[in-house]
Amino acid sequence: MDITSLRLFLRIAELGGISTAAQDLSLSPASASARLNKLEEQLGARLFNRTTRAVSLTTHGEDFLPHVREALDALDTGADALVGRLQDPHGLLRMTMPGSFGRMYVVPLLAEFRRRFPRVDLDLRLSDEVLDVVGGAFDLIIRNAPLKDSNFVARRLAKDRRVLVAAPDYLERRGRPLQIDDLRQHDCIGFQHRSTWEFQTGETIGIECPVVMNEGEAMRQFIEAGGGIGIKSLWNAAHSLRSGALVEVLPDKPLVTRSAIWMVYPSHRMVPQKVRAMVAFLEEAFSPTTPWDPRGADSPIESPSSTSNVNPDPQSD
Repeated sequence: MDITSLRLFLRIAELGGISTAAQDLSLSPASASARLNKLEEQLGARLFNRTTRAVSLTTHGEDFLPHVREALDALDTGADALVGRLQDPHGLLRMTMPGSFGRMYVVPLLAEFRRRFPRVDLDLRLSDEVLDVVGGAFDLIIRNAPLKDSNFVARRLAKDRRVLVAAPDYLERRGRPLQIDDLRQHDCIGFQHRSTWEFQTGETIGIECPVVMNEGEAMRQFIEAGGGIGIKSLWNAAHSLRSGALVEVLPDKPLVTRSAIWMVYPSHRMVPQKVRAMVAFLEEAFSPTTPWDPRGADSPIESPSSTSNVNPDPQSD
């Protein structure tokens, strides 16, 4: 059971194809197929379901995968230590994060990261979809959502607070909601046509959203244009609240927030130095205060419109 065959198994699982994995490891397709067959013979188990169009892990393959990852990580870490490179992070770091958050707060930092760690190459995927760490072969994921999977290590990067917001001109046209039930009379924007909004008062309300969007930045722009009322994370809305482009709706009835900004990575015993370097770098950049609110994520935002008859000041980003 040689290391190349184990790396081949891992890359097939990550890339979903024998030919693609072979090319990635500079092997011929025939050599890769032969190595995979020999590995399965040695284990006495079939690791992949193969069709003419796709390759997928069998249950045996799924069971074997985390052990291969851990073994290869341990070998790589040991090799780094042997040649004195443990303190010199290197290699390709694959990351994914919400599009809006990445563009606003992470991408502007990465030039400095590369100056500090020039031997770490970056592969960045910005998406508001919650992508799979293992299936996507990601080393690090930034999530703005509640965490459910215990198979990963999660470090909180920052607090999240969600606020109900609208544009001042929309509230001037349609009136300011005074009670939670008043929201039923307004145009609300969400990620689904039927949403449930939950408040710290213990009240919940089912909202019919005539406009649905799956991207947080687009939703904020639509709300700023007077499209209606929506929920935004404070990190996404802070600048607009300060400028007066948005004001908070029902500020005395705060929303329940169950999410935070998390850095998530597979729970290997040996965490690669490239991941450790990025985690430490981001923690330094986001503490002791966050970029969007120097006083902390739980502080109120004072808008220039706070003295008007529209109260100033989010579950989407």
